[in-house]
This record gives sequence, C-alpha cells and structure tokens, in this order.
Amino acid sequence: RAGGVPGREEVRFQGVRLYLVERKMGRSRRSFLTQLARSKGFMVEDVLSDAVTHVVSEDCQASSLWTWLRGRDVKNLPAMHVLGISWFTDSMKEGKPVAVETRHLIEEILQSGHSFEVEKTLSDEKYQTLKLFTSVFGVGPKTAEKWYRGGLRSFSDVLAAPGIHLNRMQQSGFLHYGDISRAVSKAEARALGNIIDEAVRAVTPDAVLALTGGFRRYRPCLLLSAAIPEMK
Repeated sequence: RAGGVPGREEVRFQGVRLYLVERKMGRSRRSFLTQLARSKGFMVEDVLSDAVTHVVSEDCQASSLWTWLRGRDVKNLPAMHVLGISWFTDSMKEGKPVAVETRHLIEEILQSGHSFEVEKTLSDEKYQTLKLFTSVFGVGPKTAEKWYRGGLRSFSDVLAAPGIHLNRMQQSGFLHYGDISRAVSKAEARALGNIIDEAVRAVTPDAVLALTGGFRRYRPCLLLSAAIPEMK
C-alpha cells in the first residue's frame, strides 16, 4: 500500500484523499484509524503530498500543527481541508465524507489567527468576482450572481454584454465608480460638513450637525448626523 493506495478495499470516494497526522495520535492508533477508513471506502495516503485533500489531526495545539505542516514540502496546503479528529469520527459514523463545518476549523482560527479554508474562499474566483460586481452602486448580490452565472468576470464584460440592461442606479454606479469607491479624506469630509451645516442652519438655526462614524475613529469613511429641532 505504498503511497496510500488501498489493497483490496473498494475506493468509494475518489475525490477524497485523507492523510492522518501521526503527531499526538501515535503510530498504532493511526494505523487502526487508517484501516478503519479504508474499510469504509476512503483513500488514505501514507505520505503527505499535494494529492491529499483532507488532513486530519488530533493535535489540539493548532499553532504547532501549522508550523509542522508548513515545514513539509507541500505546495497545495492552502487548498487542503485541515481538520480536527471530529470530522473523521463523524465521517466514519456516516460511512461517507461529511460536510466540513466551522466547528471542524475553529481551533485553527482561534489558535493560529487564520483559516486556510477562509483563505481559499477569499482567493476563489467566484468570491472575487461577486465582490467586484457588488462594489458597484446599485448592484446587489442577486444581480452579481446572475452576471457571474452568465460568464461575466469583469466590468468590461458587463458593459460589453448585449443582453445586460443597466438601471439608472447601476449606470450611475459605473459612471462614477472611481469617485464613489475612492476613500473620502478627513479634510474633504469637514469641507462637506461645513457646506451641509450652512444649508441646514439656513432652514433652522438651532440645528446641530456632527461629523460621526468612521472619522470619529480615524477611519476613511463619512457619516454626517444632523439633529434638527421639531418645527412648530
């Protein structure tokens, strides 16, 4: 069974290749769990390689586990599911690979400060495309999803597509995208605040206008709040 290729056991899940980390688990327990998984149709690799899709570990010290994993000569590590033993036991009970849930990755996030699963999602083409489309004023998740399913991947794709009919908000969003997406400086926010303050006071001198939101926390975003007395 060199390289983790099963012997006579039938491989039922061709798209799943497991690697059980011996650290903390021990050789005898690892051997037992390997035989158990193979008897249920799982393919278990003896050596960690780029062919592995699911890494299973009993090591609860996530930081040391990631240090060990990064020390292996594996280029595909960010694409692998790095999981606790609970995913393995759940899969053995079900007799098939169960869906990867947050609880299987929580130790990774809490102890190492990041998640390979999250990093994989953030670098996913679909995520990046939907994020790009929804950054346009007037484009919501449903529209972005529709454009993505239609094969569109960029602004130029959308604007050149003959079947796309933009509403007025979306037209403005594309036309003024540079201005809308550009962060407003604190000086610009104050200047705008002064203009609005003059306009509001012209209507009701007792009004109070305050610059709030991000700029109160020294972040480049703008929110103006005006308290206008009830007019009788």
